[in-house]
Amino acid sequence: MGKNNKTGIYLLTLLVIAGLFSVAGAIVWYGFTKPGTTPTATPFLATNTLTNPKSTVAVTPDIPSTNPHSLDEVQLRSDRNVDYSKLREYLQLKDWRSADRETYLRMLDAAGPKAQASGMTPQDEMNTLPCTDLRTIDQLWSVASNGQQGFTLQMNIVRALGDYRRMYDKVGWQKLPPSNEWLFQLTYNPQTRRMEFLPGKEPNYKDPPPGHLPTVEIGYNFNVALSGALGRCRF
Repeated sequence: MGKNNKTGIYLLTLLVIAGLFSVAGAIVWYGFTKPGTTPTATPFLATNTLTNPKSTVAVTPDIPSTNPHSLDEVQLRSDRNVDYSKLREYLQLKDWRSADRETYLRMLDAAGPKAQASGMTPQDEMNTLPCTDLRTIDQLWSVASNGQQGFTLQMNIVRALGDYRRMYDKVGWQKLPPSNEWLFQLTYNPQTRRMEFLPGKEPNYKDPPPGHLPTVEIGYNFNVALSGALGRCRF
């Protein structure tokens, strides 16, 4: 009878202990499966893929570079559907002579029908010369020359010196007074209706000083200054 009582007590104790473990397990399981409960691994993964700077997952769209480092990166944009691919080709070859001529011709296309017909840009078309085209030409020259040529540099030289005559002397276009000698000379060909450099009076294409090219600033705008368009376009 005593042995039976002890055996019963042991069995009851084991049942109570087993019940307690079951209740604890149920509580833990409920805590993980309760609606609104977030597993601890989820915030870590979200942080790792979205906010961790070392993450390889892209979280922002790929934005095109505004400062191209090679001519292939320059986008040939034009508001007048002008093709600047040949200009880029000449600049890739460092063919400054051909690139200078191509710049002149393509700027006539960008200016409008009057410029295309006469070879010189009138005031009304100069006033509407697209900034997009000017920036495309400038970027091509600037990238090809490592910043040594182009409209941006020319305008920076003007601002630094404060005088166009001093700028012309600095870039190798015209000597200062009293001589005022032009270092290259243009003439108008009535047959082709285009401006041409006189033989022996061409720009320095072999070793151009900084800001020497392109020459369209004085290349065909005798009555209309391109600087007005460059200023309008905030060069």
